[in-house]
Amino acid sequence: MSNNLTIADAERVLWELSDLDPETATPERRSQICEALDFLTKQADYHIFGICADSTQEALQTLQNYAAHFRYDLPEADLPAIANGIYLKYNPRSRRYHTDNYKGTYRGVLLSFHTDFTDGYSGTHGHFPLDLFL
Repeated sequence: MSNNLTIADAERVLWELSDLDPETATPERRSQICEALDFLTKQADYHIFGICADSTQEALQTLQNYAAHFRYDLPEADLPAIANGIYLKYNPRSRRYHTDNYKGTYRGVLLSFHTDFTDGYSGTHGHFPLDLFL
């Protein structure tokens, strides 16, 4: 991608590279995802994270990695231990977590962009690899 990325370019990249399996999530594709996510982040005010993982521990580790990349401080989390599929949602604005059992097959991160103003960017993209920001 180029330094002249547009919102349409970033959305196209994220649409094309959503739901990659581990074999197709090459370093080049991961880099393209990161560049597009970082570009859209500059157009938005905050994110909401939705993580589909095998366990609470995996979901929380994923959230910590994504939150660190996007410079969010996470509050302490006393989350229930869920195995065999969990959906973890985190809202940095309210600093609240939500968990639920998840029986779907996807494993990855949904990222919602939100803005406080009409000229900012809003949209939801994903699923992205759990280990995108390792």
